[in-house]
Amino acid sequence: MPNDRKSVVEEARSWLGTPWQHQGRTKNGIDCAGLVVKVAHALGLSEFDRTDYVRNTRGQEFVNVFREHLDEVPLLQLQAGDVVLFRDQMFPCHSAIVSEKYGQQYIIHADARHRKVLEEPLDAHWRSKWIAGFKFRGVE
Repeated sequence: MPNDRKSVVEEARSWLGTPWQHQGRTKNGIDCAGLVVKVAHALGLSEFDRTDYVRNTRGQEFVNVFREHLDEVPLLQLQAGDVVLFRDQMFPCHSAIVSEKYGQQYIIHADARHRKVLEEPLDAHWRSKWIAGFKFRGVE
């Protein structure tokens, strides 16, 4: 399978509707980190996985794991197929894969509030919470 941005987005979209499950790694249930992990696995970009985390992460550990396995990119340079991390009041960190629809940026993520993987606009609400952007190594 080619390692391009379109393939990343297509693989992430194949998870749309999958139920949310903390530390899930299957089509029966997945969380936000698991979605990034499984997309990387499906495309042969990484074999890394880790499920020894708590739901309410603290500090920079969540971010540091992404820094170790992905290449950081400036938030304003995010493109479809990149990964973005968010800070939230209830959950200190959340991850999503950037996509594009109707000429604007969207995110694909496993959302605990909606209890499933969904694709929604990367709007002002989400941009106010973003903290870091990353690119999968080997994706052009």
